[in-house]
Amino acid sequence: MRALFSKPWFIALLILPLFIGGLVRLKLETDILATLPGEVPEVRALKLLRDGFAGGSDLLIALEAEDEAAAETAMTTLAERLQKRTDLVKEVRWAQPMEQQAQSGAALMAWSLQNADPAQLRAVRARLEGEGAQVKIQQSLQTVANSLDAEKVQRASYDPLGLLDSLDASAMSALEGSMFGLVSEDGMFRLLLVTPATSVGNYKSAEAWLQQIKAEVADWRGDQKLTLRYTGEPAFQAEIGAGIEKDMSSTIGITEVLIALLFWVMFRRLKPLLWIQGLLMLSMVLTMGAGGLLVGKLSIMSLGFAAIVLGIIVDYAVLIIQEARQHPHLDAKGLRRLAAPGIIAGACTTATVFLSLLFSGLPGLAELGLLVALGVLVGLCVMLAFAPRFTAGKQPPNSVVEITGPPARPGLAILATLFLLGGMAWVFATYGLPKFMTGAESLRPTNSESMDTLQWMQDRLGQQNEASLPILITGPEGDLRARAQALSVKLDAAVKDGTLIRQALPTLLISDPAAQTANREFIQWLLAEQPRLEKAVDAAGFAEAAVALLRGVCGVWKPALDGPWPQDEATSAAAPVLGRLLATGARAAKADMKAGEGVALASISLAGKPGLPDRAKLAAVQKLLTPDTGAWVAGWETLGGALSSIVQHDLNQQLLPIIGIISITLLITFRGAKDLLLSVLLLAGGLGGLAATMSLLGLGWNLASLAAIPLLLGTGIDYGIHILLALKRTGNDIRYVQATTGKAVFFSGMTTVIGFASLFFAGNRGISSLGLACCVGTLWILFIVLWLLPHWRAWLRVK
Repeated sequence: MRALFSKPWFIALLILPLFIGGLVRLKLETDILATLPGEVPEVRALKLLRDGFAGGSDLLIALEAEDEAAAETAMTTLAERLQKRTDLVKEVRWAQPMEQQAQSGAALMAWSLQNADPAQLRAVRARLEGEGAQVKIQQSLQTVANSLDAEKVQRASYDPLGLLDSLDASAMSALEGSMFGLVSEDGMFRLLLVTPATSVGNYKSAEAWLQQIKAEVADWRGDQKLTLRYTGEPAFQAEIGAGIEKDMSSTIGITEVLIALLFWVMFRRLKPLLWIQGLLMLSMVLTMGAGGLLVGKLSIMSLGFAAIVLGIIVDYAVLIIQEARQHPHLDAKGLRRLAAPGIIAGACTTATVFLSLLFSGLPGLAELGLLVALGVLVGLCVMLAFAPRFTAGKQPPNSVVEITGPPARPGLAILATLFLLGGMAWVFATYGLPKFMTGAESLRPTNSESMDTLQWMQDRLGQQNEASLPILITGPEGDLRARAQALSVKLDAAVKDGTLIRQALPTLLISDPAAQTANREFIQWLLAEQPRLEKAVDAAGFAEAAVALLRGVCGVWKPALDGPWPQDEATSAAAPVLGRLLATGARAAKADMKAGEGVALASISLAGKPGLPDRAKLAAVQKLLTPDTGAWVAGWETLGGALSSIVQHDLNQQLLPIIGIISITLLITFRGAKDLLLSVLLLAGGLGGLAATMSLLGLGWNLASLAAIPLLLGTGIDYGIHILLALKRTGNDIRYVQATTGKAVFFSGMTTVIGFASLFFAGNRGISSLGLACCVGTLWILFIVLWLLPHWRAWLRVK
């Protein structure tokens, strides 16, 4: 048995099931919020907004027609058709005509009244008892006949008894806003909210459900001249999931093809190309298996790991081939012993730098760092285990490079060094350093039909010069109403001083069990007096619609009084609407709220444009939302600033340990301070060149691209190690090193560039910008390491 355990193939056979289990466990994470730090209040607010309220998983169908009548007719017929598909649809919500909203409107009014201040309802009862009802009705009749205030006339027409006098007039906007946001001002644009009949919790089920809905809509549409677009959680899930699959397959495929072409151009040999491709695939399969065990998922931010890994580990095979060509007499063991020190030093340094991303404030980048580090270490083991066996003693004749001609001339290198330093100084003096962009745009998809539709929806439904943002009010359910009332006072003051344009808090809709208990007596009285009050309204000459409110709320209360009292939001007749504005009980628990806590959804409007609020006024609003209010702005607009401070803090914390680790590794590898200094100059020059290029192009750092700094430190030092070790072995023979190890390092650098370049096509803007920054930085490092670094070492006369 001991002999078996000494066999590599037996050990591989034992651990193979673990990797297979990891591959099976690996899944795609389509939730962009899962890649962000959940402890950040702004991220938590976005999760609450999505998970805590009914409608968070809705599909939004945006419809635009040539005129208002056509849009209303089309939306009504489409909604009614989808309502019949109970196998696909649980609920459909749209801006129905007023007469069709009577039931939900009456339920909302009943809920608001039963939670109103008991003293106000007692005052209403006192006014309506005995002859008081006729007096109140006559006052309403005079208002309808003589008032010039259209709002007062309308209210007196449908509420001649003054039932709504018990409600805070300034808080009535919440009721008016409970059904708003579904129709544009011109009426030609309308929104339909479709709740899936069953959970569409993963992107495949979301895609299947969405295609069924689209087929139903296409069949209904026929040849109607309409604009129809889709957004919302199911659309995002389907789009992002498909994008990750496409990005994974395309980035790996493109990277493999380009690496193969580059290898063929440089070495012109088919057999090594084939076994290198095989080892790369083996490394990727093992890496994904290990990643499945440790991470369990691939997100939109970590999907680019495969291309990066391929670009790095192919270098190890090429370096081994290059050593085999220069030492054809060595067997596999001797070749491995010769090549291993430089490869292990470079791989461990690179893996350590990528592992430093585990301390990033962005979980998505942390996953990316862990997966790349795993890939580098797995690739190191695979290449050292198999590549020497495929290369030792199998190189073509005359493969040893012999240098003839004059030695390398340092003149051009001196000019290039001066040009590099002077050019960077001029760029920084003229354009400054690249700015850091604090927005959250880098977290959004690169090309997203769903995101474009969402922006279009915001533009059509919002005011042209306003930006509307959701506000979440959190806290114990018993304190929620009081918190909303206190916050309303603050926001009213903000409206008066011009910070806000308007605010809408659902204060009237938040449950008050004590008030409901006290108001039960009023409700019973009103039910008993309903016939008398209706006759009085009718006798005064009001239209039939004038008693609709009274009949509606009494119709809601009759069955409600026979059930549990006081009611909660879930058992109320207004539950479908309340669920979109309040989250308590099970919905709050689903959104990871503590037991007994609830959330209320409010909204504010401030200067700016839809999706682009005035930054100064937004900052002023955020200062009002102190911890005692329990309120947060729940929008992507506030996310960038919060994450930016975390990322910059993480970078400051990461750089010192990374520099320390690199320094220790270099000292162990070189055992000399001068080579350490040269390595530092190499990295500084590469990062400086990157920063100068970004300044010239007008580019800035963002939440994701800032990670290029530690990544370039890890990959760049790898090239320096190989070149400096080769120079040390050859006594600073610059031309020889450039023709041998330099050729392998050039190939290694270009494959890394290819790996990062494939991230250009990633479905996330941040990952795309990260790929660009890493490509430019790697090219600068290659320029320095292949041309300038050997001359710098010769000038310093390092032995």
